[in-house]
Amino acid sequence: MSEDVEDVTGAVVAALVAEDTDVVFALMGDGNVDLLARIAAGTGIKLVHACHEQGAVAMADGYARFSGRPGVASVTHGPGLSNTATSLLTAAAARSGVVLLAPDTPTGDLDHPQRFDQRGFIGATGAYFRPLHRPGTVYTDTAAVFRHVRAGRGPAVLNAPTDVMHARLPAGAGAYEPTAAPPAPPPPDPRLVAEAAAALAAARRPAILVGRGVAPDGGAAAVGELADLLAAPIATTLKAKGLLARHARHVGVAGGLGSGHAGRVLAEADCVLVLGASANQWTTDGGTAFSGGLVVHADRDGEAIGRHTSADIALVGDAAATASALCALIGGSGRPAPAGWTGPDRPDQHVPAAPDSSPVHPRLAVEALDAVLPEDRLLVVDAGHFGSYAQQTLRSWDPGRYAFTHEFGAIGQALGVAIGAAFARPGERVTAVLGDGCLMMSLSELSTAVRYRLPLTLFVMNDGGYGQERHSLTAKGLPDTEAWHAWPDVGQVARGFGIPAHCIRSVRDLDLLQRTLPEATGPVLFDVHIDPEPQNPAFADIASRLSGTALSQTPST
Repeated sequence: MSEDVEDVTGAVVAALVAEDTDVVFALMGDGNVDLLARIAAGTGIKLVHACHEQGAVAMADGYARFSGRPGVASVTHGPGLSNTATSLLTAAAARSGVVLLAPDTPTGDLDHPQRFDQRGFIGATGAYFRPLHRPGTVYTDTAAVFRHVRAGRGPAVLNAPTDVMHARLPAGAGAYEPTAAPPAPPPPDPRLVAEAAAALAAARRPAILVGRGVAPDGGAAAVGELADLLAAPIATTLKAKGLLARHARHVGVAGGLGSGHAGRVLAEADCVLVLGASANQWTTDGGTAFSGGLVVHADRDGEAIGRHTSADIALVGDAAATASALCALIGGSGRPAPAGWTGPDRPDQHVPAAPDSSPVHPRLAVEALDAVLPEDRLLVVDAGHFGSYAQQTLRSWDPGRYAFTHEFGAIGQALGVAIGAAFARPGERVTAVLGDGCLMMSLSELSTAVRYRLPLTLFVMNDGGYGQERHSLTAKGLPDTEAWHAWPDVGQVARGFGIPAHCIRSVRDLDLLQRTLPEATGPVLFDVHIDPEPQNPAFADIASRLSGTALSQTPST
C-alpha cells in the first residue's frame, strides 16, 4: 500500500489490506468506531456486525477454521474486550488463527470507567498479547500479530490505546510488508527415522494415528501409502475427522467421541505411529489405547511429543515428510509388509424405533440428519451431552469442512463459528448442530444470520434443559429438578427473527428434513425434541474424567 497513510488507525487499516483481509467481524464501540469507519471506507473489506463481542470472536474463529486464513475481529475496550473471554479461550484451546484488534483506554486516563488490566486479561486466555504503545512501531506490532497466527500458535491480540490509534504516523514510517508463511520445519533425524522404520516393519500389528498436523493434500497421500506398505489401519483424532476417510484402511475417529472401533484397534496394536497428533487423554481413552505397544511419535512441535503419552521414538519434524521418509525406507527394504490384521467389527449403534416414537432418541435424530446432508457438508457441532451422539454419528470426508467447539468445554459457541464458516465458504450451506441450552446462550446472533441472509441450517437438539447436568445429578443421587428449563418455543423464537422453523417431535417427523432442506435458501431451523433419558456411555466416561470421580450410573445407549 502507498506511503500516504497519515495516522496509526490508517496504518492498521493498510496492514489489514496488505494481509489480504476480506472480512472483519466486529461490534462497534467508542474504542474502535474510527477504525471500523475507515475499514468500511473503500478498502474492499466487508464488515460483519455481530450482536455480542463473544459472537464476533467466535465468527472470526469459524472463519479461520474453515478458510485456513486469519480470522479478524474487532471490539472496543473495557467490557467490549471482557465479553470476548469464552470465545478467546476456545480459540486458544483450538489454536485457531484469530486476530483481535482491541483498542485500550487512553494513555494516562486512570479514571476512565472502562479501564482494566487488558494485558493480564488477554494473558489469562492464552492468547498472544502485542501492545502498540508508540506510533512508529505500528507496522512491526501488527506484523507480529499476523506472524504469530500464521505460524499456527493460536489467537493474537493487537492492543493500542485510543490516543495512540489517533496519533500521526512518524515521517519515514514506510509501507507495511505482509507477513510470509512460516518456514518449513527441519527434516526429522535420519537415524531416528531408520529406527522407527525398523520398528514399524517388525511389528505384527502396526497402527497409525493421524491428527491435524497432517495436511489433507499431499500429507494424507503419504500416510495412505505408508498404511498400505505396513498393512496398518488408520485412525484419526476428532480434530482430523474426515482425513483419509475414503482410504480402505481407515477405521474412524479414536477416543470416546469416535465409533469405538478405532480405539480398540489402537489398543490391540503392538506399534502405534502417531503423526501430527497430541495423543491426549481424550484421543487415547485416558491412555489405555496405547497400553501395550511401542509408540513412535512424529510432530513438527517437539514440545507436543510426550506431553500426554510417552514416546519410545520421538521424531521432530513435519509429519507428512516423516511419513514419506518412512515410506522410502520401508518400501525399499525388500521385506514384505506384515500380514494385515483387523480389529473387532464396529457394533451396531442404531436404535430401532416405531414411526410414532416421541420424543426422538438423539442417535436417531443425528442419523436422520447425516442421511440428508451431502458428502461435501460444512458441519459445526456444539458442546453438550447431545453432542456426543452427533460427534459419533455424523460423517466427514474433509477435516477442513468439520469443526467442533468444545475445546474449552464451553457450550454456545457453534452458532458464531458457523456464521464465520459461512463467510469463509460463501454460497455454501453450513449446518450447525447445537442443544437448546447452546442456542439460548447465543440467541442474539440469529439476527446476524438473518441480516446477512446466510445459508445456515440450525439443527437444535432440544431436551428441555441441560442434559449432562441431569445425568450427573442423577448419578450422584441428587434431584435433577434444577437442570430442567421451560424455554420459550424455539421455533416461535426463530420465526420472530425471520427464520423459517420446523418442529420435529416424533420419528415420523424426521421426514421433514428430506422434504424441506433441499428447498432452503437462507437460514432455517429445526427444533428437534429428543428423548432426555438416554445417556451416552462415552460422555459418561468423559464427564467422569473431567470431575475426577467415576459416575455410578450405568449408562444406556
